[in-house]
Amino acid sequence: MQSRFIDLESPRVRTHVFEAGPPGEDPPLMFVHGTAAFGAFLAPLMAQLDDVRMVAFDRPGFGLSGEFVYTEEKLRRTVVDGLGGVLDALGMEQIDLVGHSMGGYTSVLFALAHLERVRRLVLVGSVPTFPGTRPPIPLRLMTVPVLGRLIQRLQKPGEEGVLDFAETFGERESIQRHPALVRAMAAHQDDPQAVEAGLSEFKALFSARGWHSSVRIREEELRAIQQPTLVIWGENDPLGGPDDVRDGVDMIPDARFESATSGHVPFFAHPERSARLIREMRDTADAE
Repeated sequence: MQSRFIDLESPRVRTHVFEAGPPGEDPPLMFVHGTAAFGAFLAPLMAQLDDVRMVAFDRPGFGLSGEFVYTEEKLRRTVVDGLGGVLDALGMEQIDLVGHSMGGYTSVLFALAHLERVRRLVLVGSVPTFPGTRPPIPLRLMTVPVLGRLIQRLQKPGEEGVLDFAETFGERESIQRHPALVRAMAAHQDDPQAVEAGLSEFKALFSARGWHSSVRIREEELRAIQQPTLVIWGENDPLGGPDDVRDGVDMIPDARFESATSGHVPFFAHPERSARLIREMRDTADAE
């Protein structure tokens, strides 16, 4: 595995990037993580694809990347420009894009903005602001002034705190299958920079009343997605189940929809199946 840092111009922040798998294969798989996580959060899925060229990065504010604060006004531009800046620095013209949670949100917007750079689009786990979803109440409360800070202080430290956070997303049992990831998440949650970035991104996405209208993924945007798209959605995802979002997925012109017996992170409980579905999509693209 190779690791490096990239100084992005927009947003202006140092970003940590790592690559794995055989060099030279095009297009590579680009993995994009969600809020309060880091690039290696997708390691259980990436481990099943170790014969494929893979790229991942710590989004601004998270992991080893530099300090960053998200705002509602610039959220859409920030996530698209950040991913584009990483690809430009790496000299990658085209990718197969795999996004989880806020990484899925990023992936949808980037695929719309840069049609020629995304060959295939994969959304693993629910996508914030997707039609039919809603932010879980415990997360909404974290955006309330004073109350949010109190909730943070009451959270358990270390690995037990990670398990409690995973329970909010229906993944307390499944994340325990990946003890190294639990330890890494515990260290990440002890980093004040990452905590502030996560809270700012939550506030940029929603308030106690729900998603901010300015950042929602709109129905007309789903209809405009031109890339073949694979959607893997947890049956018990607290943001909304398959029945809640099926109409939205059906708006994507070329979409395959797969449900999984999981919460918000299908690749915790089903890494092999998730990887197989991604391989099938790539094989179809290679055959064209």
